[in-house]
Amino acid sequence: MKMTTGKTFLAACLSASLLSACSHQDTQQVAGGTLNSLSLVNEDSVFVPDSQLLFWGFEGAQVPVDIYQASSPDIQNMVKIADDISGNSYRINDDFDTRHYYYVAPNNGEGRWVAERLLPLQGGHNFRDLGGYQTEDGQYTQWGKLYRSGTMNGLTDADYDYLDDLGIRVICDFRSNEERQHEPTQWQSFTHGAEYLTRDYSMREMMSGDGALNIASIRTKEDAEQMFAGFYRKGPYSYKEQYKQMFAELVAGNAPLAFNCSAGKDRAGMAAALVLTALGVPRDTVITDYALTEKVAFHSQEEIDKAQEQDAPHSGFMQMPEEVRNVFMGSKPMFIEAMFDELEKNHGSTMAYIQKELDVSPSDLARLKSLYLTDKS
Repeated sequence: MKMTTGKTFLAACLSASLLSACSHQDTQQVAGGTLNSLSLVNEDSVFVPDSQLLFWGFEGAQVPVDIYQASSPDIQNMVKIADDISGNSYRINDDFDTRHYYYVAPNNGEGRWVAERLLPLQGGHNFRDLGGYQTEDGQYTQWGKLYRSGTMNGLTDADYDYLDDLGIRVICDFRSNEERQHEPTQWQSFTHGAEYLTRDYSMREMMSGDGALNIASIRTKEDAEQMFAGFYRKGPYSYKEQYKQMFAELVAGNAPLAFNCSAGKDRAGMAAALVLTALGVPRDTVITDYALTEKVAFHSQEEIDKAQEQDAPHSGFMQMPEEVRNVFMGSKPMFIEAMFDELEKNHGSTMAYIQKELDVSPSDLARLKSLYLTDKS
């Protein structure tokens, strides 16, 4: 499976930025010889076709590593592909038709799994794996269990073949009636038996003068930022039933689970922030994950033109001046921070909101961690 040139470039930029911006989230505070950073870079290009680069770093003395490959992050099924590799990188040949996970094992320390964060889909939009994030107590979110995405109406037959291997059991679509009608998800093409969950509401009503998104009042970039921050403050309450349903599925163990909205950054971004927080991922890591959309969400001119059509659900946004439109298409940390600030003001903490408003009990939280986190290294 090949991504477009634009997406390939963005994936490379994403991985490079993760090495510098997110290395703190992979640090294990233990003795030398233990991995403290791990990243997989999609280098598929005209110059280096079908290729990925695996990077790692150590806290303390650097030691050789063994590298394993598997179709799922399961030690029982992995196959060694490289032995006693010195340095801090290794090139892997991969045709991207099947998702692979890699286990990097230092000669005298604990190994760790890694995979591509952005799935290499031809028609995917911001489809990302939430695995590999370190929690406050030293565990990691599991790869291959939790996915976030934008609209899925552009997925190709090859994409569905790729996704079918992931075994996604539940799709939580947070979009409105109009959005789902305008860009329908062919959810039947996913894994046989996948459950497709939606809630009925109108985007046009939300964007009217009496709704949460009164776009007619926006004149400047600053107006847009203020209004959008307000949207994020209201979001956990506006979409409470959707988020409650998603958490219920996760507590029940119905995973792998994917959740999406249109851009994969606002409603899905808030959902990802809540899930990662429930799992104990630090706030700065959660915000970094939210902000990745600006690096990986590639909009073609054709997509922009389509979104500006009069009958498109987001035409009001897309017909605004570019500097205003860019506010709504971006993922500045200030917006997700506005959500956190509101939850803390109203409930004392985000975790208190999750427990009270989304009906996630302390025993549910413990179960979520047992299901979606790795053992401590």
